[in-house]
Amino acid sequence: MKKSTEGNGDSGIGADPDEQRTGDIESELGLVQSAMSARARLRQWAAAGQVVDLLRAAASGGWLAALASPTTVESLAGISGVTTVRAQRVVDVFESAGIVNRVEGSSATFVLTSEFAALNDGPSGLRLDYSMDEVAAARDRVGSALSPAGSPRWEPDALAVARNWGMLPTAASQAIFDMAYAVLPEIRNRLAAGGPLLDVGSGTGGFLLANLAMFPKLRAVGVERAGDVVEELVKRAETAGVTDRLEVRHIDAQELADEAVYEVAYWAQAFFPRGSRAATLACLRNALVPGGILLVQELPSQAQDAPDARLLSALDALVTDSRDVPPVRTAEELAAELEDGGFEETQVLETALGRIAVGRRGN
Repeated sequence: MKKSTEGNGDSGIGADPDEQRTGDIESELGLVQSAMSARARLRQWAAAGQVVDLLRAAASGGWLAALASPTTVESLAGISGVTTVRAQRVVDVFESAGIVNRVEGSSATFVLTSEFAALNDGPSGLRLDYSMDEVAAARDRVGSALSPAGSPRWEPDALAVARNWGMLPTAASQAIFDMAYAVLPEIRNRLAAGGPLLDVGSGTGGFLLANLAMFPKLRAVGVERAGDVVEELVKRAETAGVTDRLEVRHIDAQELADEAVYEVAYWAQAFFPRGSRAATLACLRNALVPGGILLVQELPSQAQDAPDARLLSALDALVTDSRDVPPVRTAEELAAELEDGGFEETQVLETALGRIAVGRRGN
């Protein structure tokens, strides 16, 4: 008797076992390929962190000091007591990462690239160890991003962030501010006449100390809430020889009670939490004389042509959010924030310091 196969097409009964097995294999192969692709991306992300870890080890181990001038692989191996083969593998990583260059005409002599030689020298306080400390702080922030919600703590990495952003008051940093004032002549004139200047969120004094060094008549007040950052600021002020014209207040900016005192104010807005911004702006406005000027700076965003620019921007936003600070705001957004805070005649200017939003206390 002949069996009927009608109606079996939908149920799969009677399907060819070889065809089904082939379909299962193809499906699993697709999953394997997807997993391998994800694994490759993980290795790519991990590589950047591994280079930073290796660079930190090289700095603490004396390698970068040696690589400031042409150095052989054998010499590098002797510094840390590793084999020449191991030293060569480390150098291969650094060469691939753009940290060292091979000396022309030599197969085993290397020197730091101009960029890393500069950062290793620490011009105007831009130091490799400070940069790596902030990188480590950001990694800690990201690592705790999914921890149970609580009040964000700013204390643990305040000094690392402040050091990495605060330039020393050298001739080069002063020249940058001098170029910026080419489009801010009224501010230059007010500072040259003695101010006074109010710097809220002073950090280690990048803005504050450079201006005190530039303008011998200028008097200033710096406001900073992190105790270890205040200590660093005071040390830098002593080194710069400007302590007789500077008052440093270890307070929260929202506690500032000065009324109509300052000709110019600078607000390091990029490091202020959401909940404190409106009250801080109110204190700043009250502290300025009628017609006094407030400056706020737009921090540079990730270069759009940089590799994985979208990823870098997203990570930056996550790190700042972990500190309860808004992500990077454009100068136009900052100008609108100043207007909301009661400032008048707001404008956006292109300067040597980048894009600046300016507002004025009304008369």
